[in-house]
Amino acid sequence: MKVNLLLISMMVAVLFSCKEKKEAVKTEVSQPALADTVAAAPPEEIKTDTAVIKEPENIKTEEPGAEPEAISYDLAFNKFPSSNYKFIKKAKLDFSSDEGAYNFRTRIKEAYASGTPDFARYYITVIFGCGASCIMGSMMDVRDGKIYGLPLGEETSCMFAEDRAIFNLNSRLFIASICKESPEDESVYYHAFVWNEDKKVFEKVEEKDIK
Repeated sequence: MKVNLLLISMMVAVLFSCKEKKEAVKTEVSQPALADTVAAAPPEEIKTDTAVIKEPENIKTEEPGAEPEAISYDLAFNKFPSSNYKFIKKAKLDFSSDEGAYNFRTRIKEAYASGTPDFARYYITVIFGCGASCIMGSMMDVRDGKIYGLPLGEETSCMFAEDRAIFNLNSRLFIASICKESPEDESVYYHAFVWNEDKKVFEKVEEKDIK
């Protein structure tokens, strides 16, 4: 009996001790950690220097559609006039008059069909490329359809050409090319010819004859 009372008293003591510990835990108040806060300073205003860029007054811009000025060499086309001729209709092309012309028949036919005389009163010309710095061409007589070669090609071409194939309707003068020896040269030389209507050939002329 005494043993039972002793056990009961020990159990009561243990339970009472546990209860005190639980209450102590509940009464503890956790203090929240205070974080140090620093107010960020507003960013400083960045000042930039501004400058107005004025376009130079001496620079001129080309207007759209403006054409470059034509270069004049004061060539004496009026020294070699062609007889007046009233163009009415074109004769049929005669390819038998020039053996080499048949190789370019498509170009020649198209130019002849769509063109009107533009050299020495009677002739319609057609000019096309034949390689680097090279052109060639033909002219067709509207009176009889005969075809003649123009004085163009490798023999009258040059590396530094200022101009090529210069002619007009009212003159027999044909300037194949105006050349320089180098891009820096100020002087030029000419490959110039005059069409002989009676002989049906181009004859070479000197610079003194075309000035």
